[in-house]
Amino acid sequence: MATTSTGLIKSKIVVNAYGTSSDAVNPHFRLMIDGKDVGQASVGSAEPKAYTFDVDVSSGQAHKVQVVYDNDDVNAGSNRDLGIKSIVINGHTLSPTDASYERHDDAGGTMAGQEGLWWNGALSFSTPASLYGATPDTATNTATSGSTPAAPEADSAATGGSDASAATGSSTITINARGTAAAGQNAHFTVLADGKKIGEGAAGTESKDFSFKTDLAADQAHKIQVQYDNDATVNGQDRNLHVGSVTINGHEYAPTDSAVSYDKGALDGKDVIKGQADLWWNGTLVVEADKGLFTSGSASAPSTSPSTTPAAPTAPVTTPSTDSGAGSSSGYLHTEGSQIVDSAGNNVKLTGVNWFGAEGYAFAPQGLWQDSYKNIMNQMQDQGFNTIRLPWSDAMLDNGRMPTGIDYSKNPELQGKTSLEVFDKIIEYADQTGMKIILDHHRSGDGASANENGLWYTDQYPESKMIENWKMLAQRYADNPSVVAADLHNEPHGQATWGDGNQATDWKAAAERIGNAVQSVNPNWLLIVEGVENSSEGTYWWGGNLDGVKTNPVDFNVDNKLVYSVHDYPPSMAGFGWFNDPSYPNNMKDIWTDAWGWIVQKDIAPVLVGEFGTKLETSQDKQWLDAMVKYMDGDYNGDGKSDLAAGDQGVSFTYWAWSPGSGDTGGIMTDDWAVNTAKMHAIEPALFDGTIA
Repeated sequence: MATTSTGLIKSKIVVNAYGTSSDAVNPHFRLMIDGKDVGQASVGSAEPKAYTFDVDVSSGQAHKVQVVYDNDDVNAGSNRDLGIKSIVINGHTLSPTDASYERHDDAGGTMAGQEGLWWNGALSFSTPASLYGATPDTATNTATSGSTPAAPEADSAATGGSDASAATGSSTITINARGTAAAGQNAHFTVLADGKKIGEGAAGTESKDFSFKTDLAADQAHKIQVQYDNDATVNGQDRNLHVGSVTINGHEYAPTDSAVSYDKGALDGKDVIKGQADLWWNGTLVVEADKGLFTSGSASAPSTSPSTTPAAPTAPVTTPSTDSGAGSSSGYLHTEGSQIVDSAGNNVKLTGVNWFGAEGYAFAPQGLWQDSYKNIMNQMQDQGFNTIRLPWSDAMLDNGRMPTGIDYSKNPELQGKTSLEVFDKIIEYADQTGMKIILDHHRSGDGASANENGLWYTDQYPESKMIENWKMLAQRYADNPSVVAADLHNEPHGQATWGDGNQATDWKAAAERIGNAVQSVNPNWLLIVEGVENSSEGTYWWGGNLDGVKTNPVDFNVDNKLVYSVHDYPPSMAGFGWFNDPSYPNNMKDIWTDAWGWIVQKDIAPVLVGEFGTKLETSQDKQWLDAMVKYMDGDYNGDGKSDLAAGDQGVSFTYWAWSPGSGDTGGIMTDDWAVNTAKMHAIEPALFDGTIA
């Protein structure tokens, strides 16, 4: 999310930690400031080691700094423990005895700070404002009270007014917003305080801060209102406004906070519903701001605009001294030719695993009876994966659907949660750790594998229901950039066609309808389109036949978001003739190039190998996996050297699967829930070595 930053000081926090492992898992901690995660690390050394975090925090303010130990365990009599020797904040050293220790085990309670964190819990330091006393940064991109925005244009930058130094007024109101344009006009909004206009703005596709100065009576509560006033649909394109936050004199309100409501239509106190980020109708987001935000001394507040999270740090850059190297997600992805590009402009690669189960009869990802969802996700990340393809079904989203197969003693946070709310917790934790999520519409009804009819809908769950569910998910997770992509449907096959105009079977046309519907509410996601099974040129794996792209490529309303996807499996899964070729496995590079590799090599679009996997029980399968990994990593001609251009990344992938419950392939985890080192050794060369901004 692009925001301006002001009233902040760059701060360095060093956690000197050591630990002992158990069950081959290192102790893990999260660093939190004012209740928000800013980084995390896995501690692999028995000797104290420095874990450094560079963060931005509000200057001249006291902050609560916490080191949260979150994976305490005992296995076969071996304790997993974490020790904290000290923390250093901007050069000032604090010992554990300067803190309190909030135990998060069954005993609970708060005790004096100590070096050994024997139980899950938070070592909490109340740090004084004097540690954060540097001069705040200069603000940019501000709009003064009553400023007139530039003429709205599609994809324009945020509207700006006069320089902040010219702004007047004792209170600063900052609206973080983005929008989608229609007919060349961006979403427009007016900001009011107690019903009186104080400014306006026009929101482009990138999130921006719009700041306004105004005089408001001290020691009184006030209503701050964001009024969307040009909602429209033009030629099938929705104009929408999305409000990320409303910050009032340094205090941030999320649109869903209890103090926020949404008055649909006229600002008349009628049709009032719970606050929400997306303003689908012309209407007004109303913040009931507490009187404590409007003190008689507020005029001395900085004249520059605050960031959208002034009381908490922005996404940190964690130094390589942390074992995981992961930090909070910070932006969205787009495509340029065959490459996926992150928010910092770097070519990146999604290399992950499938965590199935929620699409089926249990309505929860597999393994939650075995361990906590956080430990499972940590273990995925420890193996080097950066992405989870998370399958779901329309049946999973039926009202109030409750999951099964969860040990709530291991997952107390999931107690009483619906299946969708379990997804919420998984996605929330992904954002904390830097893991990326691909949501995969795996099937319509509950069950295993793809839809039995080969299509993307059934009589019980028609396409309209699928679109409704996709739009709901796109809206629900619009504020969480860890969700980077939507795999629109899993494995079209059989009667599914590509580009023939038959509305009942044409998957290419359906993918465009579904994808455009998603983009109408959330233009940030990558949209993943799998192939079919059959074409005039031949038959390939379910969801893997992309021959139709040659003459009928997919075209979405929002460009640079398309990723094609295939599923590719070994000889043990089917008897395709190429597996019996005398030149096998050397012939596979030509098979893959002809089937889907040409899309990458001709720089048309990125390709995700959304599923590939094997039990590794035959020599043929072992040869296939070795050849597949090398091909995905850029050795397209099989000579043992990368054929990638400088700076380019190879093909993205999500291995099928993480848990051992897949009868055809097994998983990265063995039946006794240990890591299959042979599979990881085979996959490891193609894992992405870097972070995704």
